[in-house]
Amino acid sequence: MRTFRWLLSPLLLPLLAAGCAVPPAVTVASLAADGVSYVATGKSVTDHGISAATGEDCALLRPVLQDKPVCDSTLTARAKTVPVEQGSAAVARPADGTAPPSVVRDQYVTVGSFLDPANAARAAAGYAPLRVSIVPAEVQGRQFHRVVVGPLSREEADGLRLRLAAR
Repeated sequence: MRTFRWLLSPLLLPLLAAGCAVPPAVTVASLAADGVSYVATGKSVTDHGISAATGEDCALLRPVLQDKPVCDSTLTARAKTVPVEQGSAAVARPADGTAPPSVVRDQYVTVGSFLDPANAARAAAGYAPLRVSIVPAEVQGRQFHRVVVGPLSREEADGLRLRLAAR
């Protein structure tokens, strides 16, 4: 047992020293940011930084989980060239079988804004039953990809906004 401790000590010492150098609040905040980022995009904050620096789709866990390289330029290129198919929003038909009244569809809802076009394409796929598009937008010299749903009726747009606010 004593030999086992001596073997682990050289391996754990750098980890303990690194943890002691950073205040616990910073560590907790970093882990929380990574958790939120993983849930929202499937990548950590560090992955997004590397992706922005290289212009490619990078994820540090990709070699471990998917047996693929850390950075993959084909994913980014494919996301830029593949259009998102547009569906149509369903209109409820009255119970008596008559045609629905004319509905004005003039509302648009931005459901996400992404630096990485692959992340925008993934987000847009989640809204496939609605009319969805990815709109380029430049903000302070940076190219964003906004996922916009519409045109929708006022009721549909309000319902979508409520669902987004509940997240």
